Amino acid sequence: MATETAIQDPKKHALEALKRRFAFVEADLLQQKNKKSKKEGDGKEPHRTTSLADKTDAVVTPSFGVQHKKDPEENAPAYLQLSQAVHENLLATNIKLSSRKGDMVDKILHELLQNGDMAQKYMQKSRKINIDHFVLLDNYVQGRGVSTGSHIRALRMHSKRSKKHMSMKQHKKCGSFDLPQELHKYDVFRPMHEMWKGYMMQLLETVGKNQLAQCLLNADLHGAFILVAECKATSFTGVSGIMIRETVETFGIITQDGIFRVVPKKISVFIFQVDCWKVTLHGDKLTSRNLGL
Repeated sequence: MATETAIQDPKKHALEALKRRFAFVEADLLQQKNKKSKKEGDGKEPHRTTSLADKTDAVVTPSFGVQHKKDPEENAPAYLQLSQAVHENLLATNIKLSSRKGDMVDKILHELLQNGDMAQKYMQKSRKINIDHFVLLDNYVQGRGVSTGSHIRALRMHSKRSKKHMSMKQHKKCGSFDLPQELHKYDVFRPMHEMWKGYMMQLLETVGKNQLAQCLLNADLHGAFILVAECKATSFTGVSGIMIRETVETFGIITQDGIFRVVPKKISVFIFQVDCWKVTLHGDKLTSRNLGL
């Protein structure tokens, strides 16, 4: 029965033990104070030299029922004897602990977190406390996110792709985007322009008026006769010809003089004509086009 009471109310026994310790310390301090005041009252008496045996007796013989030791730390409250009730709780062997992992830890933390700044949030379940119940000290195996083999394979695949693909600087150095000199002729691309006009007429026949603007914005412009109405670089303003190559940021136009010009889309305005419609395109909106690359 005593063991069950100790388990149900451990705080009560702990407080009682602390009270007994503090009372013992207060009594000891009071006795030392009385002894000191008594010595001050007898200070007029002649000083007597005590022998080694007298000193030993003074140390061994308790004064006022209290045993004084040489080490002052041994008289500290932390070294006082525990009460009988606390001893019984420590020596109890019939206490049944839950076999579930972390139950004792959760119980102790629940009691501690009921007080303090975060107590209200904790009790209202608005704050959850996640605790690692166990720490492996021996034979600890660190968790691995990605296996070493798969990581090496990914690096190898990336290196293979980098060998197949060239950077923009490498393309410019090799002249990949340069048009061969024999193709710098406007007449070579006239059939391409005629094919584009037929493509646009078929496309407009299948699209309603509400979807016309989106259709023209997403249409393939390879072969269209385009005029550069405005451009940040003034040297491109007024350039016109058949658009023969489109990238994400540029239009490649072959002029009627057989000159190949690469015009940036950004901050530029382009105009082209389809049958009786004249269409104006803003280059800033053309950078997000799906080129099907």
